[in-house]
Amino acid sequence: MARSSVFTWLLGAGVAVAVVVLGIAHRATVDAGGDSLAGADAEWLVPAVLATGVMWIAGTVSLLGSVPVRPPLGRLFAVQFAASFANHLLPAGSGAIAVNVRFLQRHGISRGAAVGAVGLNSLATGITHLALLAGALAIAPSTLGRVHGRVPRPAGPLPHAGTGAALVIGALGALAVFLVTVRPARRWLARRVTRARSAMTKLAREMKELKAVLRHPGRGAALWLGSLVLPFLHALILFSVVRSLRVSIPIGTIILIYLGVSALAALIPSPGAIGGLDVALVAGLAAAGATSAVAVGAVLGYRMITVWVPLLPAACTFAVLVRRRII
Repeated sequence: MARSSVFTWLLGAGVAVAVVVLGIAHRATVDAGGDSLAGADAEWLVPAVLATGVMWIAGTVSLLGSVPVRPPLGRLFAVQFAASFANHLLPAGSGAIAVNVRFLQRHGISRGAAVGAVGLNSLATGITHLALLAGALAIAPSTLGRVHGRVPRPAGPLPHAGTGAALVIGALGALAVFLVTVRPARRWLARRVTRARSAMTKLAREMKELKAVLRHPGRGAALWLGSLVLPFLHALILFSVVRSLRVSIPIGTIILIYLGVSALAALIPSPGAIGGLDVALVAGLAAAGATSAVAVGAVLGYRMITVWVPLLPAACTFAVLVRRRII
């Protein structure tokens, strides 16, 4: 494994460990959040469960718009479900990428074309996410002001700025040690420049492919529709869980919180964005008016519905697809 990959793994593991330590340090708040979730209104959890299923459909539609062929829809949906399991084992979404590339190769697409199709799908998802975030900030600046300026007094202790600063300082320190002790800084910088140029070349190629997709109405509609729906579904799940805890936060505020927080959490190379996303969501919900117990309970419920409950079925689906050589 490359040293840079090892460093990415260590950084992601460090973030996960830091979050675990943070949870232990604030165990009372976590327990209160679990208690609030135990008393949730089950009727509001039904839309969250349904939206979770629609997420995999949206992922299927989005990928379908980026591939040059049309694989069997049932298998493609099953692969997206299995990819959600792999995505929580490997950092930065690499699990889902590997699963989808393997699936497309099994259907006669060359590795280069498969990687290009999956990369195009990821590019469209990123562009859509940033565009939605920019649009939300432009349309509803008052919402941003409420989230930023109205921070309530929480019922329990919340992570303070010192914890985030410690994580940042620790990451920078690890990076400094990596540069000084593992390889000379000049050689490291030269390789990063080379990789950056390669990434820019790849991005330019994907933009050309994206332009070609846009010329095909059907593929373009599938690609953009699937990419557009995904963040709204995540926000809907979070909103439903919050309402199940009998807290009224406008759905527009929830959408803005999720878009901003998930964009920042994507910079942390942890599997499934576990750790950074959770802490940031708790802070965002608290800033929107939820108590610390409700904020923690909402994030626990969001993770339970989107990750922990589907994890075992997704793992079984993954095993079946591997055994049948579909992936």
